[in-house]
Amino acid sequence: MDVHVVTHTHWDREWYHPAERFRQRLVALIDELIDEPPKAGESFLLDGQAIVLDDYLDVRPDRFDGLARLLRDGQLEAGPWYVLADELIPSGEALVRNLFAGRRALRRFGAEPPPVLYCPDSFGHPAALPSIASGFGLALVILWRGYGGKRWPAGDTVRWSSPAGDSVLLFHLPRDGYEFGSHLPSDDEGAEARWTRMRAELAPRSATGVVLVPNGADHHARQLDLRDALAAIERAGAADGVHRSSLRAFAAAVVARGSAQSLRAVRGELRDSYGYAWTLQGTFGTRAHEKRLNAHAERALLREAEPWSALATRAGNSRRPLVEAGWHTLLTAHPHDTLCGCSIDAVADAMELRLRSALTQAHGIRDDSILDLIGHDAGSARVDRGAWQPIVIVRNAAARARSGVAIVELEEFLADVPVGPGSAAAPADAPASPSAIAVPSLGAVQRLVRETVHSLTESPRHYPDNDLVSITHAAVWIDNVPAYGLSTHAIGGGSGHRTRPPAPVRVDARTMSNGLLTMEIDDGGIVALAHDASGRRIASLFEFVDETDLGDLYTPSPRPRAMDAEYRGARRVHRGPLRGEIALGFRIVDAESARRRTNAELTVRLVLDAGAAFLRVEVAGENRRENHRLRMGFASDVDSAAVWADAAFGPVQRKPIVASDDEAAVERPPATAPLHRYVSLFDRRAGFTLFSDGLAEYEARDGSVLVTLVRSVGQLSRPDIPERPGNAGWPRPTPGAQCLGPFAASFAVMPHGPRVPQTVDAIERASDDVLCPLVGNTLRSALRVPEPVPGVELSGTGLAFSAIKESQDGEWLVLRCVNLLEARVSGRWSVPFALRAARLARLDETAISDLAYRGSSVDFTAEARAIVTILVR
Repeated sequence: MDVHVVTHTHWDREWYHPAERFRQRLVALIDELIDEPPKAGESFLLDGQAIVLDDYLDVRPDRFDGLARLLRDGQLEAGPWYVLADELIPSGEALVRNLFAGRRALRRFGAEPPPVLYCPDSFGHPAALPSIASGFGLALVILWRGYGGKRWPAGDTVRWSSPAGDSVLLFHLPRDGYEFGSHLPSDDEGAEARWTRMRAELAPRSATGVVLVPNGADHHARQLDLRDALAAIERAGAADGVHRSSLRAFAAAVVARGSAQSLRAVRGELRDSYGYAWTLQGTFGTRAHEKRLNAHAERALLREAEPWSALATRAGNSRRPLVEAGWHTLLTAHPHDTLCGCSIDAVADAMELRLRSALTQAHGIRDDSILDLIGHDAGSARVDRGAWQPIVIVRNAAARARSGVAIVELEEFLADVPVGPGSAAAPADAPASPSAIAVPSLGAVQRLVRETVHSLTESPRHYPDNDLVSITHAAVWIDNVPAYGLSTHAIGGGSGHRTRPPAPVRVDARTMSNGLLTMEIDDGGIVALAHDASGRRIASLFEFVDETDLGDLYTPSPRPRAMDAEYRGARRVHRGPLRGEIALGFRIVDAESARRRTNAELTVRLVLDAGAAFLRVEVAGENRRENHRLRMGFASDVDSAAVWADAAFGPVQRKPIVASDDEAAVERPPATAPLHRYVSLFDRRAGFTLFSDGLAEYEARDGSVLVTLVRSVGQLSRPDIPERPGNAGWPRPTPGAQCLGPFAASFAVMPHGPRVPQTVDAIERASDDVLCPLVGNTLRSALRVPEPVPGVELSGTGLAFSAIKESQDGEWLVLRCVNLLEARVSGRWSVPFALRAARLARLDETAISDLAYRGSSVDFTAEARAIVTILVR
């Protein structure tokens, strides 16, 4: 054998202590490494992530040169990740941004990360990870949880393929994972006994003869007698080729041997290590509201900040550093113990602040970029108030032209409100009376809500102008908003032409219909949904399931409990013709308690838009009980359903994980799974899709989909859970994880056909309409009505938009899509400028080949399930 002993630390940036406390220990660790660096041929691995370097320099900027020297020489190793993220909750694009951030962090020191995707403790791995690794030139993935046991090939090294067909070598850590070689004995007798035990596990599993022994553990500095311990283990294992090494050297050795051998092959998601190591698949519903907030922040960066700022570079202003700063903030919420919610309350509180900060940054980048795109100079407008001409800007955050219902905010000036010195004595304009706002170039307008607020008109060179305004939130029908583009509309000046929307909504007290879908509510609050064209009907669309949960932040331990969902009545909110809405009230009560204790209060708003093939279901509630799990179940009319769930870079088919009794005695697989944007049920005749705007846990059961609204538990780790005996973390109280108080969710449901290419394409388009709808805002300080702003368009059945962004070097516009089909697809990107060059590239934007282009369009071919990255300029 060729046994590489690599000294390392596993560094959870925050977990049972906040990040600031762990950073104090990190500084001491790296100080020691700089003062007494590893010898030539050795290294110390900082856990495959680069954020620890930034954390260290925040405190010790004076030691940059010493740290850089060790990184360049390979005596210290870090990356390729920026943070060791959970890999099943973030999007595929977020994982790509993570690797870009890690690469930038290392290159700041003139260093490069080891050529291996090191994932020592993630709670499972997405099917697309081989494509992500290959896209960054990484031929090897090292992991532990999520793989191993009876349902996988024996051996420590296999070839792992993604749905797109990209493959990498997978090296699987021993049962004790990254702690396997911790605390090595420094005496010969102890070392010989230890090596005998280690060899008994390593040798039978070795597929290539190249073996990794990680010497370290959680938040561990080097063991005090490391030199003697390494020498002793080398003597004990001399006949087996035991030697001190580095992660880079190990990667080179295992790739060289593995590439020359015929290895067993695996494919798809890795979420099953039952019987081998704890898989910890129960965290997707933990602190559910924060996972939803993360999805909102990701979507704001991916679908708003990046595309609009990239398109605005043609106006001469790159915001790439600001976009990278927004991603940096979001990525600090992605470490697995952080995003999974299995940390103390102080960590969760800090994460939520970062998520809100990332949202703020994304929205600011979006708004400033849109002003660049329409040619609005805020400074000039601020001093020319007499020339203001209010307009509505409608944005289309989808790579196809769209018509439909847009929700717009129409501002109307009421009064000037002075602010600052002298404002107490300054006369204020008398508030005007709100009037009906006319938007001539929009179609039909339906007023939804009106409110009076203060509005600031800002300038980079002046104090804001503060006005009292009336804001009308309205549904409008609008035609042909350009793909990833803007349409602009003057406010005032007559009613203009009013386009009658197709399939208008009709609403009465208990029914809603738009000619595509019809919804009915009976006297008990049961909602039926009919698909008008096919005659399909779901007799009872949703229900609530409330159970006792005796688990901890890692593992649910649900127990059935008698509960009632008391119907509190319905009221019509909006009557159409563009948006219909009916609100239903429910109270979840404990049927076993004498006083029928209230566990939660909920309002469910059913929303149907003109022309929409889906019904929105908006939930707002208040959780009043501890130690329980509240879920909302959505019924379909699909029997014996195949389950396809959206995931990183395309949906995957999922089947229940069935563990043996022996395996389940150590850890029982939960029936739940990670939820990205949607989950679909299919049989041979029909299908049904549930969309979610960020709640991350679902269960598919008997033709229904249940989504976790709230999971309330109060301990980081408990040792007495039947589903996982033993402590998965340090026992600490987490009262904040009871999630008492308000909660919210946003869903949509869509009946459709069986899983054929046209249906797959329709689901993807509907996900854009649900999650990235047409939206409009008023710019009161416009000096003119700009022309519509064309953007970027993607054509091709089954091709899903993935990214529009500036390249890392700032020289190209990056266009990325994913082929969701199991067959080759022809596609086309069209951009709003004449092309000078186009290239096919890897995920990391390394050019592969030139592409032919014509005018402003580039054609390409996407192989089955491929992720296609194209650079244009």
